[in-house]
Amino acid sequence: MTTFYKLYTLFLWTTLVIVIAVFGLVVFRYAFNFPFYDDFENIVLFIHKFTTTNSLANRVALLFEQNFEHRVLFSRVVTLTQFLLTGQVNIKWLIIIGDLSLIGVLWLFYTYQKTARLSLPVLLAIGCLLFQLQTYEDTISWATCSLQHAPCIFFSLWSFHLALHRRSLYASGALALLALFTSANGLAAIAIWLFIVSITTVERRKVLLPAAILIALTILHITTLTIHSGSVFSHVTSNIGPKFVLLLSFAGQLADPNLTPSFFSIILGALFVLPLPLAIFQSLFVRSRSVSILQWLCIAGLSCLLFVAFLIVFARGSEPDPGGYKMDRYKIYAAFFGVFAVAFYDGYLPSSFKATVARNVAACTCLLFCLTSYYSYYVQLVNYQSSIEANQFNFLWSRRIQYPLIYQDQDTKVYLAPAQASFLSKTLPEAGHPLLTAHWESTKDSLIVEKTEGGDVISLSQNSFHEKGGYDKLFVAAINKSDKMPAYLFKVEGNYPSGVKHFLNTFSRPVDPGFRSLVFKHKMRQGEYEILLVSLKKGRAARLYYLTRVDV
Repeated sequence: MTTFYKLYTLFLWTTLVIVIAVFGLVVFRYAFNFPFYDDFENIVLFIHKFTTTNSLANRVALLFEQNFEHRVLFSRVVTLTQFLLTGQVNIKWLIIIGDLSLIGVLWLFYTYQKTARLSLPVLLAIGCLLFQLQTYEDTISWATCSLQHAPCIFFSLWSFHLALHRRSLYASGALALLALFTSANGLAAIAIWLFIVSITTVERRKVLLPAAILIALTILHITTLTIHSGSVFSHVTSNIGPKFVLLLSFAGQLADPNLTPSFFSIILGALFVLPLPLAIFQSLFVRSRSVSILQWLCIAGLSCLLFVAFLIVFARGSEPDPGGYKMDRYKIYAAFFGVFAVAFYDGYLPSSFKATVARNVAACTCLLFCLTSYYSYYVQLVNYQSSIEANQFNFLWSRRIQYPLIYQDQDTKVYLAPAQASFLSKTLPEAGHPLLTAHWESTKDSLIVEKTEGGDVISLSQNSFHEKGGYDKLFVAAINKSDKMPAYLFKVEGNYPSGVKHFLNTFSRPVDPGFRSLVFKHKMRQGEYEILLVSLKKGRAARLYYLTRVDV
């Protein structure tokens, strides 16, 4: 039995290490070293301003400058530290640094497993929920999200952990404050920390000074923050019933409403939120069994997540938004809802054979979900990478940024080019890139495409396009008719059928014949353009196809 237990334990630890390692390899492969959306302002423009001002006061002010409804001090300190140490800013490595917070969260739960307050199968389940591909926007594709969402939860959890164990009030308070200055979502960490220390600290006088400092800094932060969401009170007091259902769906987004029936996420969300009323009921009415410190940590974490859900579902508008809360950038919170729930429920299971079976079923379910996420979200990950790579060439060729569609920062061309020349590391395409060596003037092939024009967007689609031998990537390029030089690059989306065997062998999904692409006219300069389809294969531009002409 002892030998079997050792092998069983070794298997669980090995599986956990493999899960983390595979996730790390995917991050390293697909994290693209070019800014996206608010990375331009939050990372690139920040360092540009920092290096072009000699005023110490202005440099300090830049660290606390508002980014939407957030002050992202942590993100900017990490970026600035990277710049001061290396002389460069590398977007890909900023993403990797942000992902280290996931390791930090897992390590926190490991400290409970090491002292037998958390079972090993549940620790594996937690690892599978943290290191999966559903969170690709937060952990692989977008540096600002990587340095904001998971790190905020990391700082909050370690703050609560120290406070619950009656460790240093100043250290735990500082972590709560750091959570606040990592994301506006960290505001909940301040309130929860104050509640925990007021309950757990025997000598109340010791709490007064650190609490006063924390409250004063929080008030200063809030009163100097500009809120862009309109009347928050009218938002949160309208349509409470429908919004509550959406909140449960937000909590249960491990069952992605975009991929599964919506009621799945609502049921799962209710299951993940249930620990909160359970803990309150147990602490008030069930004196025979106390709530463990780990369970209280999970309740504190759930409270932080519910605050985020409240901001997203209730505070953004008076009408319910059935689509807004489903954005992939919020999937990291779905993962943490699952993490806190499984860790909480683990405390209810005794040391018995049936409980061991239940724990292993939970671990296997989470492992299966983790593996499935790589297959399910591969298409989104590839499309995201294509968008960012297209941005790289759009800026190189025409000083424009095409993606996302709502990005309209006209100042990007002012600071991004100097940044690439001075401190942005490897954000220019490599000299031998096939899009730089393509013979744009010698197009011989053509394709008939379905062209639909609506407003400032042109939709191009073709249902039968197929190249013998396949291709690695497809892009649509807009070529200046006058000089035959490329001006804009647009991503191409295809249909990805089921192909599990192909995915297991190549870590890629097969693509059905055909393609579709959107050309954004309002982001192009006036002129006449030839629209070409370019296929890339084995490091070269394999073929160019003429599609249509566009006048802007």
